[in-house]
Amino acid sequence: MPYIVCAEEMDGQWIAHVPDLPGSYSTHKDRETAIGGMPAAVEVYIAWAGGHGLRISGLSAPMIVSEVIRAWMYEDDLEVNAFFASDRPPVTADELPEYELLLGAARKDLMAETQNLTQDQLEREYSGERWSIAGVLGHLARAELWYLDRIGLGFARAQLTEEPFQALAQVREHLRASLPALAGRTGAVALSGEVWTPRKVLRRCLWHERDHTEHIRKLAARAR
Repeated sequence: MPYIVCAEEMDGQWIAHVPDLPGSYSTHKDRETAIGGMPAAVEVYIAWAGGHGLRISGLSAPMIVSEVIRAWMYEDDLEVNAFFASDRPPVTADELPEYELLLGAARKDLMAETQNLTQDQLEREYSGERWSIAGVLGHLARAELWYLDRIGLGFARAQLTEEPFQALAQVREHLRASLPALAGRTGAVALSGEVWTPRKVLRRCLWHERDHTEHIRKLAARAR
C-alpha cells in the first residue's frame, strides 16, 4: 500500500511526516529535500519501532504527498503550524496501546542519551545553541504540557517542577493518565489561530521528543 506524506513549515524548517507512523519525520530547510528524505526516514522508523517491540507492516512505495502547509503568523508574534486532514479523526481506544508503546520508546531513547552525563555536561552552554542539554529537557517538558493545554488537559504551569528530569516525568505521567480521555473525543479546538485535536497532540509529542533526542545526542557528543 502506498504511504501518505504530509509536510509543514515550522521555525524556518520543513518537516515531513507519515501520519500512519506517529513520530516519523524528515527535516530540512528545503521543502523538497525534507519530503525526499521520507523514504529513508520510514526505514529508520520501522527499524526503531521494531527494536522497541512494535512491528509495522503494510507500507510500500510509492510515496504520495497529500498536504504541504506553510506556517503563518498570528498577531505578528505566534507562529501557527499545520493542521492536517489526518489530524482530525478521533483516536480510538484500540490505538491507545500503540501510542503508549511509542511514547515509552521515545522516552527510553531520551533517557539513554542523558543517563551518563554529568551535571556539568547537562548544564554546559554551546555556541550557537539556544539551550544547554538540561535546557532542552526543560523545553520538552514545557512543550508537552503546552500541547496538552491546547485541548484542555494540561495542568497549571506553576505546578510544573523546575528540575528538568522531574518535570519530564511529571508531564509524561499526566499525559499517560489522560490517554483514556482522548479516545473517541471528537471535534477540534482553535486557539490563537491554530487548530488542535488529540491526534495532533500525540503526533507533536512523539515528533518533538524524537527530534530533540537526536539534538541531545549531538550536543552530548560535543560535551565529551
